[in-house]
Amino acid sequence: MKFFVLIPLLPLLASLILLLGGRRWGETSHRIAIPAIAISFGLSVAAFIEVMRNGPFTLSLYRLFQSGSLTIDLNLFVDQLTVLLLLLVTGVSTIVHVYSSRYMIGDSRYNRFFAVIALFTFSMILLVMSGNLLMLLVSWEVMGICSYLLISHAAERPSSCRAATKAFLVNAVADVGFSFGVILTFFTFGTLDIQTILAQADGMQDHTINILGWMGLDLHIHTVTVIPFFLFMGAMGKSAQFPFHVWLPFAMEAPTPVSALIHAATMVNAGPFLLVRLSPLIVLSPFAMAFIAIIGIATAVFAGIVSLTQSDIKKILAYSTISQIGFMVMACGLGAFAVAIFHLLAHGCYKAFFFFPPEMHCGRWSNTLSTAHTNMLLQRREWEPCMAGPCCWR
Repeated sequence: MKFFVLIPLLPLLASLILLLGGRRWGETSHRIAIPAIAISFGLSVAAFIEVMRNGPFTLSLYRLFQSGSLTIDLNLFVDQLTVLLLLLVTGVSTIVHVYSSRYMIGDSRYNRFFAVIALFTFSMILLVMSGNLLMLLVSWEVMGICSYLLISHAAERPSSCRAATKAFLVNAVADVGFSFGVILTFFTFGTLDIQTILAQADGMQDHTINILGWMGLDLHIHTVTVIPFFLFMGAMGKSAQFPFHVWLPFAMEAPTPVSALIHAATMVNAGPFLLVRLSPLIVLSPFAMAFIAIIGIATAVFAGIVSLTQSDIKKILAYSTISQIGFMVMACGLGAFAVAIFHLLAHGCYKAFFFFPPEMHCGRWSNTLSTAHTNMLLQRREWEPCMAGPCCWR
């Protein structure tokens, strides 16, 4: 089963090859990225079959760090939840890569685009396979950096730069709370291994911490009650829940394939996944569960109403995504974690295709051209309007 480590490794290798190769790959960059993601999808199918037959398994890689009671082992944990998300992430990402190979033709940053989008896919794969909270936090942050680079892909447009900056800053604020949650979790459980934490969660309900001890005062709180609030703060940022929802509509400045990937397979799905993965810990805090449900339903209703006022189709889709993720978060707050995952998978499968316009064939070529590609063909006089409606190559 060691070969399953190739699922996250192949996209990472593809990204590194494209980055180190520089512009020499040019418009053949997709020939590196697409096979890597496609093989990861095939291995994800094999992992799904393995889990269905023999149950969850752990891939221990090596010991990264050990100091006192803090031991960090790089390991990948694969169970039913992991393989379901792997199929969604690698499947949608493969389709996005294939679509991008035509959509991005003529773009001056063609190589950079495929390098970053492969790294983006790697970060989400590593997130769902992480066996400890440190690996999860690292992949969480790498995903945020990749989103910044992809949203600001058209760096010559000020609106793209502003949208990328807004997405990065909003998520950075939310990730501060998430980082506090990870630190408090280690302080409480003495480990960052997710399965160990979940196994010990029931026995730690009486554990308290004096948050005003540094002032010489006494104010003891139950850490198991507080940890879910901090962890959920990170989920609110990544999944664009109120009041951290403001970045997602502006993220539409990214190329259309990136929008499909963010809305369907990565980024916004990280929040519900985190809640479901840590559900045995979260259910121990009734206050956190109530708070999660309230935020979820408020976001769902608010975003649904706002979407009715939009005239830009991509912003309508953005607020639709915010609303649907809100329903998933609400389901997690109500304890219906299986319903949340079913909704997440169904939403991911259909939302990606909303960003892929149907190919309109005229002659033997399809009209799936980016603005950069269209301008290039116009300059070369290789492309003209067609009286039949769609356009074709001459």
